[in-house]
Amino acid sequence: MAIIMQADTNAHSLPDFTKLWNFNDPAATEKKFREILPRAEASHDTSYLAQLLTQIARTEGLQSHFDKAHATLDRVEKMLTPDMKLARVRYLLERGRVFNSSEHPDKALPLFHQADELAESINEMGLAIDAVHMVAIAEPDPKQQVEWNLKGIAMTESDSRWVGWQRAFFNNIGESYLLLKDYKSAALYFHKLSVIQQEKDGGANIYTIKDEAKALRLGGHPEKSLKMIEPVFKKLQSEKQDDGYIREELAEALYASGKKEEAKPHFLKAYELLSKDDWYLKHGNIERLKDLAK
Repeated sequence: MAIIMQADTNAHSLPDFTKLWNFNDPAATEKKFREILPRAEASHDTSYLAQLLTQIARTEGLQSHFDKAHATLDRVEKMLTPDMKLARVRYLLERGRVFNSSEHPDKALPLFHQADELAESINEMGLAIDAVHMVAIAEPDPKQQVEWNLKGIAMTESDSRWVGWQRAFFNNIGESYLLLKDYKSAALYFHKLSVIQQEKDGGANIYTIKDEAKALRLGGHPEKSLKMIEPVFKKLQSEKQDDGYIREELAEALYASGKKEEAKPHFLKAYELLSKDDWYLKHGNIERLKDLAK
């Protein structure tokens, strides 16, 4: 992604911070960004400094340090001038992300819309795609989620540079179709994601397989679901591993296939594992697992 820099004799010494990102370790990434922060401040390259600070805010948000992230973005907001359009796109994106991650999607959504419009106007399509993907996440209406994901998919298909974004769009649109109870479409997009993972990673992610199996089951094909999820479970067992989400889908597929007694121990194990999972306790149905384990 291009970084707009104001003329400065030190500009050439400022690194491309986008190459320093490790999304699996935001704390380490924050440390790297802070190491170059003094050089950015000394350079008087206001656009670069503002953009770097937005990325520091993103690392803070990923660590759930939301107050710190907002404070960092407050500093950026004071720096922005009308000509700093790229920095403003990044500011809008990261302010929106902090709001969304701290469970204020209503405040995030208009910021993501603004980021998309501005990014497209200056032909920063990578950031525009990022903004579109965030609109689809923050949008409360599943139908609108689908529309925005479809827009994002079309954008990735128009330029091979952005094909990597298809992983996120295929997963997210699959989830949206599940909410709409359009299980055929959900299964289709989870399968597309699985194909990408097989081609690029040498194998599909177990949770993508689980999601496709779930869509098939809910769409009235429990036998296909069971055939898909059983090998995943058996492989985990052979590696002396277990997973509550895989157990849950295995139990549901067995139950839907009429194998209710066979499903019970899997519901019980899923309950034991997922009752310790904060995300599942908030978004899943722990009581169903408990009841069907009896």
